[in-house]
Order: sequence, then C-alpha cells, then structure tokens
Amino acid sequence: MPTWNVRFDLAIDDRQYEMVVLVERADAFARVIRAIPITPAVQQYIDCLNIHRAVRGTTALEGSTVTEEEVADILEHPGKEILPLARAREQQEVLNAKAAMDYVIQILDHDVEERLTEEKVKHIHLLTTQNIAYAHNQPGEYRHHPVVAGTYVPPRTGEEVRNKMGEFFQWLYSPQAKALHPAIRALAAHFYFISIHPFGDGNGRTARTIESYLLYQGGLNARGFYSLANYYYRNREDYMNLLDEVRFRTNGSLGPFLRFGLQGLVAELQSVHEEVLAEVRRIAYRDFAREHLLEHSETEKLHRQTAQRLLSLATWLSVERKGVSISKLKRGDIAPPVAYRGKHPRTLARDIDFLMKSGLFKMEGDNLLANIDRMSCFTVRHYGNPPKATE
Repeated sequence: MPTWNVRFDLAIDDRQYEMVVLVERADAFARVIRAIPITPAVQQYIDCLNIHRAVRGTTALEGSTVTEEEVADILEHPGKEILPLARAREQQEVLNAKAAMDYVIQILDHDVEERLTEEKVKHIHLLTTQNIAYAHNQPGEYRHHPVVAGTYVPPRTGEEVRNKMGEFFQWLYSPQAKALHPAIRALAAHFYFISIHPFGDGNGRTARTIESYLLYQGGLNARGFYSLANYYYRNREDYMNLLDEVRFRTNGSLGPFLRFGLQGLVAELQSVHEEVLAEVRRIAYRDFAREHLLEHSETEKLHRQTAQRLLSLATWLSVERKGVSISKLKRGDIAPPVAYRGKHPRTLARDIDFLMKSGLFKMEGDNLLANIDRMSCFTVRHYGNPPKATE
C-alpha cells in the first residue's frame, strides 16, 4: 500500500478559469441568500434542515445507515433511545456530530475571527468520538500507532503526526494560505488534515468539521451552519478517488480536489438558496390567500366569517410542508384548524373543494398540499395582461 510524504506546497492555481467561475458563483449565491429577508421561524427551520443533512452526510460517509428522518428524531429527542440497541453506536455518532457542530457555532458566533488551534481540533475530535469504543482511538488525543486510510498509508509514528500537525497550522496561518479565497483555503485544509490522519478514528468527520469551521468563518455558510458532507456522501467514490489522485497522480497539484469541492459548495449553496426561496414563496402564499379570500368577502361572494375560516385552513396547510393525507383528514385522524371544531365534516370537505377550485390547494395522490407553485406567476414578467386568478 503506497505512502505519501504529506507536504504543504501543492500547487493551487486559483486563477484557473473553472476555479474562478466556481468561486464567483459561490460568492454570488452566498450574497443573494444573505440579502433575502426571512423570519426567525424560517431561519430556525433552515438551520435545522442544514444541520440534519450535514449530520446525516458526515456519519453516512463512515458507513452509518441512519436516515435524515432518524437524524431529525434523534436530535429532537436527545435523551431518548430512537434506534434499536443494535444501532446504538449510530445514534451516538449522530449526537456527537451535532455536538461538534454546536461547538464550532458557539466559537464563531462569539468571535468570527477566532483562530483554529490544535486544542480546538483535539476538542472537535473528542466531541466527535466520545462515548464510542472505536478500536485504537483515544478521543482528543493524537495517535501513536500506524493506520491505513483507505488505499493510503498516512504518517506512521506519533512523532511524525505531531510534526505534521505543527506544519499544518503553520501553513493554515501563513500569508500564502490566508491570501486564498476562504473556500479554497477550507478545501485545502480538509485535504491536508485528512492526509495526516492524526487520530485513531474519526479523521474524516473531524476534517469535514474543520472545513465547515473555515467556510463559516469565511462568510460562506449563509443562513446557518452546513457542510459539504452530503455532497461528499452522494459522490463518495469520486471523493475518495480524488484524494488519491492528488497524492499520487497530479504531479503536485491540488486542483482536481479543489474543483470537486467547489462544485459541491456551489451545489450546497444553490440548495440553500432554493430552500430560502421556497419559504419566501410560502409566506407570499399566505398573503395572497388572505387577499384573495377577503376580496371574495368584500364583493359579497363569500361571507366574511367563511372567508376567515378558509384562510385559517389555507394558512394551516401552508405550514405543513409535506402536505397532509386527505383520507386521514376526512376520517379525523389529523386535526384541522380550531375554526373547524364543532363543524360538520361536510363543512371541511366543502371548504377544501372551494380552495381546490380557487387554485390555492392541489392534490398529489392522497396528499393535500398548499399550492405554493401558484406564486410562480408573480416571479415571471408577463407581457400583455397579467394572469387572472381562478375563481
């Protein structure tokens, strides 16, 4: 199995055309995302979504089979046994990944300029691997034994590890590294750290947390904490192959891994942008529903009390991002808004039918959803007469 002498002078051609374009796209997405005003509730939702995906991605890369739904359940009930005993380790890995992310957020929310140090990296590793009996691993302590990282043999002895980690921090805060774009610096740090492989286990998760620390610090984690872990997980084979390609086949160029990582960053930022816009459309939908329904009541086509009840139904469904089962709703397995307490079931059925005909609701199989797509007609410039609302 090949070894590679970890060196910190790999070529970083940040003026290469593709890299310049990717960096510009990442910066543009981050600026646009930050400029979109959203409510604290929406901010919290986006934060949770990003963290759940990051936790799932970084643990799945190490072989965990935990789903995003299980991650959400575990983090919502941290003291509860969500997974069966046979998967207790996976549950602990989820809790540990979240603890490491919270640690990064706490540091940088207090002081965004706070330097990353050996002590912080060791604490990230401690949080990442605590309460799990990984073989030959001591949480928060560098290894003193040789390891194998996939198809590659990292530095073997404890002395080599300590020396290379010292060089890592010298490089990270050198004028050359600090002059790099934050995304490129974060990706390069990820590559160098994972190549040193300084701990007995948990190196990949620690590397991705370090990368997120530097992305967050560089202002690229617009709208909360997230990481490239999901992207690496979806492209795991490319991720692993590119690490070896840089070590053994590029003649000293870090370019292939950087371009790969930048593509992932752009994809993640685009995903966050789409999530933020979806929430903005949801808010616009509620305003549109209010205007549309109250307009009916003012022209005496709809009694005002009925309009208010319909509005409560439209508002309620708009918050249910995945919709609700129409059959469960009609059977009473799902409770409708309080405005329907004491009302005959036919009233609910009639109101749903009215909102369907008005274009405010739509059906997908048995699933009833707020027709948020209706808002797209207000984001496209129409020539001639604007589209009329369906009565």
